[in-house]
Amino acid sequence: MPDSLYGLSRRSLLGSALALGACQPAAQSQTPAINLPPLKAIAPFPVGTAVQAVHLTDPALARLIVAQASQLTPEWEMKMEYIVRDDGTFRFEAPDAIAAFARTHRLGLFGHTLVWYAQTSPAFERLDEGRVSFAQAYRNYIHAVVGRYRGQAVGWDVVNEAVAEDGEGWRDSLWSQRLGAFDHMVLAFQNAREADPTARLFLNDYNLEWIPKKRATFLRLVERLLAAGAPIDGVGTQTHVAADQAPGEIARTIAELGQFGLQVHVSEFDVSLSRAQGLRLNRAELERQQAALYGEAAEAFMALPPRQRFAFSFWGLRDSESWLKREDARDTPLPFDDLGRPKAAAAAWAAQVG
Repeated sequence: MPDSLYGLSRRSLLGSALALGACQPAAQSQTPAINLPPLKAIAPFPVGTAVQAVHLTDPALARLIVAQASQLTPEWEMKMEYIVRDDGTFRFEAPDAIAAFARTHRLGLFGHTLVWYAQTSPAFERLDEGRVSFAQAYRNYIHAVVGRYRGQAVGWDVVNEAVAEDGEGWRDSLWSQRLGAFDHMVLAFQNAREADPTARLFLNDYNLEWIPKKRATFLRLVERLLAAGAPIDGVGTQTHVAADQAPGEIARTIAELGQFGLQVHVSEFDVSLSRAQGLRLNRAELERQQAALYGEAAEAFMALPPRQRFAFSFWGLRDSESWLKREDARDTPLPFDDLGRPKAAAAAWAAQVG
C-alpha cells in the first residue's frame, strides 16, 4: 500500500528534494432511573457509535461502548485532516488504536470518511504533477486508507456531503475542480472497491429530512451513480436533527432512501435540544419531543427489509462526548446522560426495535 500521495515510502519521500514540503464543562443530566438491556442486544441490526481514540482511554466510557455498541465509527480520525500530513505522508496512530479496540472487543469498524468537500490537504493543493498526477495521488490516498483496514472495516463513507445545502446541485470542492463534479465521486467509489472488494461503500449526507429539495437531489445523485456503474452499496443519512424536527420527515427520508434496494445507514444520529428554535417549550417538553423522534427513527428503520438495515449509528453514546457540547454545554442529544445512564430517548428507541 502507498504511504504517501506519491506512492513512495515515507523515508524515500522525506529524502527527496521534491517532497511535498476544547470543550466546555458538560451539564449534568437529571435522568430518572431507566432499566434497559444493552441496545445491541435488543436490535436485530448493528448498533454503531462514533468514537475518538481518547474516548477509549476512559474506562467507564469504554465499558459503555463495549456494552451498548456493536460497531464503531471514528468521529474524525479517519478523515483526511488527520491522516494526510502537510508533506503528503500519512499517519494512522489514532485510527489504528480504534481499529485495535474494535478487534479486541469483536466490534465492527466503519470507515468515515474518504472524500469530503470540507477537507483537503496542503499536500494535495501543492501537488507536483510532474511527479504524479492528481488522479493517481487521489487513488494512492484512498488505497492507503481503505487498504490498511481491508478485511476489518465493514464499510466506508466514500463520499460525504456531496449535495449543496440548498439542494441546488452538488458542492464545489478541490476534488470537483480537479477531477470533475461527478467523475471524482465515481473514481472514489471505484478506487475504494479496488482497495477492498468486500467492504460496503456508502454515499452519506445530512439534512435530508430537513430540506426536501436536498433529499430529492441526493436521490437523483444515487440514481446517476448507479446508472454510471459506480460500485455503491448503500446510502447514509446522518440524521443530525433538532427537537423541533417536523414529525414524519425522518420516517419519510428513511423510506425514500430504501427505494433503491441498497443498504441504508442511519449514520450519525442525535437530536439536539439547544437547536430546537422552532418550539417554545420547556426542557421537559423538549425531552419528550426528543424521545418521540428517537422512536420515529427506530420505527422507520425497522420498517426497512432486514437485508437493507446496514446499521443504526449514534454520534456518540454519552451526552458528555457530543460534538454539540461545543455550541452549548447544556445540550443533551444522545441516548445516555453524562454518567452513562439510559435516558427516555434510549427507551423510546429500544421500544421500537425490541
